[in-house]
This record gives sequence, C-alpha cells and structure tokens, in this order.
Amino acid sequence: MQRRASWDALPSTSLVEIFCRTPIKDRFCSLPLVCRSWADVSRNPRCWASMIPAEHSSSACAFDDAFIKHSSSSSSYSRLDSLAFDDPFDGRRSPDSDRGLAMLRSLITRGAGGAAVTSLYFFPFLTCVEAFRPNDDALLRLIAQSCPNLRHLSFHGSYNATEGAILEVMSKCPKLELIDFSDSPYFTPTVLEHMSTCCPDVRGIRRNGFLQPGFASALAVGFPNLRILNLSGSTIVDKDLLTIMTARIGIQYLDITNCQQLKCYMHIIKRAPVQISQILFD
Repeated sequence: MQRRASWDALPSTSLVEIFCRTPIKDRFCSLPLVCRSWADVSRNPRCWASMIPAEHSSSACAFDDAFIKHSSSSSSYSRLDSLAFDDPFDGRRSPDSDRGLAMLRSLITRGAGGAAVTSLYFFPFLTCVEAFRPNDDALLRLIAQSCPNLRHLSFHGSYNATEGAILEVMSKCPKLELIDFSDSPYFTPTVLEHMSTCCPDVRGIRRNGFLQPGFASALAVGFPNLRILNLSGSTIVDKDLLTIMTARIGIQYLDITNCQQLKCYMHIIKRAPVQISQILFD
C-alpha cells in the first residue's frame, strides 16, 4: 500500500502559493504553528507582501475590489467586505501606541524589511479610541520609511494623522496605484496635489463623506491614469460629476451610489461626451 505524502512534504514553492491565498490572520496566528516546515515557509517574504488573500483568477482584480470597489462607507470597520480587510487581531486594539507599531513592524520585517510589501491597511495596528496617544503618524512614517514598493494603501478608519505624515507616505511610496480614503479626513487639496506629483501611477481612488470644492478638477487634471473611482456615499454634486464625466482621463469604473446631493445625474450621464463603461448609481 502506497503511503500518502503529508502536507509538510509539499514543496516550499507550493506552500508559499497556498499561504498567499489565506487570510492574514491565518498567516500570523495559525500556519507557522502547524509544523517546522510550515514555519520555515512562513518566513518567505512573499507570504507577507499583501494583507488580503491573493485570488486564483486575477490578483489585480482582487486588489481593485478590496481597496476601491468594495471598501465600505460605514464607519464600522467590522462591516467591511471580508475579502477587503480581514482583521488579524479581531478588533483587539490597545491603548498602548507602541504595541500596534511593534505589530506592524513585525509584519514589515517578515516582508523583507518592507521591500516585498505591496498592499497594506493599517487600521488593525491603530490604538483604540480611548488611547491617550494615537499612533497614526508613527505607523505612517514606518510605512514611508520601510515600504518603497507599496502599491495599495487604505487609510480607512484613521483620523489622527498629520498632513506631514500623509505627504511623507506619498513621497516615499511613488509606486502607489490604489488608495482608499474612506472614513478618513485626508482627502484634501494639498494631499491630492502632492499625490498627483509623487504617485503618477495612481489608477484607483475611493472616497466617501465630505468632498472639498475643487476635488473633481484636481482629479481630472492631476491623475491621467485614473481608471477606478468610487465616490459612493459622498457629497459629490452635479457640477463635480459633470467635471469628472467630461474629463478625458479614461475612467472605466465610477460608483456614485448613495450620493444624496446629486440631482441631475442621469442627464449628465446620458449627455457626457465620454462614456464610462461601468457606472453604478441609484
């Protein structure tokens, strides 16, 4: 009778591919404890490149969905799409600002000191709301200093970072492509201007909530590669929508669902000289 090979006998390259398709919580807390060979494989930097599971069909689509299309407009992090943001710590945030910083540093260290890290959301590493000293700036500066190849970043749930820390991330992470600003106050004219200069490859942006005047013009002028724009649950008005619909920047996906201040959006959509292949509205 032929003996079956055990899981720990799988080639390391196969295990890496499997690990990359698991939730970040399993990569942190479970897989390294199975056996010695799995613990060794879990040290491969590729296992820590992204905080979302890589999809079998198209990892690029998975990132688009997670960071832009499926990010929630709710302030409750627990309601975020499970594919998008799996919290490895089950919401157990600490008032100790150094604890979250140490956790993020641990993940970055596993990802070749940050060189292999391409996708991050840093909400799980933030201090709890009762914390005396928030650690938003410290986390962002660690990302800026350690992750030069970062391509996907979510600011969701962060409220206490200074503009300087945000701009530092934009300056030090020039390969950013997808940026989620949902439920954060950082979608400002200064940040947009700096981002358009430092991150020329941005192709997807998510923003809900209040939109400052002039944001649509900033997007139309400063982001020629923008293809995915999710403004659901925002304060976009007809004038802004017209600016976006008439801008020749090649947007392929636009979400304006639950935008209560839009009045003539159907007329604008039908009359726009540039047709967007997928528009979500209600």
